[in-house]
Amino acid sequence: MSTGRQSGFTLIETAVSMLLLAVMSVLSYQAVDAVLVTNERSRQGLADEAMLQRAWQIIGRDIMHLRPRLFVDGLGAQERAYLTDRSEFGVRFSRGGGPMVRSNPSGVRRVEYSINEDQQLQRQSWAITESPRQSDGSILILMNNVDDVLFEHLTKAFFYSPDWPPINETHTVRSLPKMIRVTITIDGLGETSRLFPGVAAE
Repeated sequence: MSTGRQSGFTLIETAVSMLLLAVMSVLSYQAVDAVLVTNERSRQGLADEAMLQRAWQIIGRDIMHLRPRLFVDGLGAQERAYLTDRSEFGVRFSRGGGPMVRSNPSGVRRVEYSINEDQQLQRQSWAITESPRQSDGSILILMNNVDDVLFEHLTKAFFYSPDWPPINETHTVRSLPKMIRVTITIDGLGETSRLFPGVAAE
């Protein structure tokens, strides 16, 4: 009487199959994870680019509305219509074109650009009747992960200086730059710059 072989998987075959299944699962997970990471980077890149374009629009509008208006600093002294101080802030100037309301009937505001402690490009503004020493004004965050922002100004000698008024040049307290070059350096996006026409006011 003959006996047939019992069909089925041996223990070794089962172990090999499970090992192959585990390897395929790991490879599949890595592929899906790579796609998700790529999609997230792409989404974040588009969001950063949108923020950058919005920042350029706001900066451009501010420069377009420069005004040769002096500003009282809250201690009885007057600030120039446009000035820079990279040790304390970036740039500060008077901007017109705002809404004319009871608290600020001229529509002129004082605008300051700087990088805050969180490495964000920050736009801060006050009504012309307010003071930066007494109020935080209105704060708008334009960009994250900003390494540097630089405002450069066309001098009478036709080169660009980060200082206004430029060193070794005589300007009135109401003078405004004729051309302004703004450069923003962003971590992950690199350096980008724009050139804006200023307002010639002496």
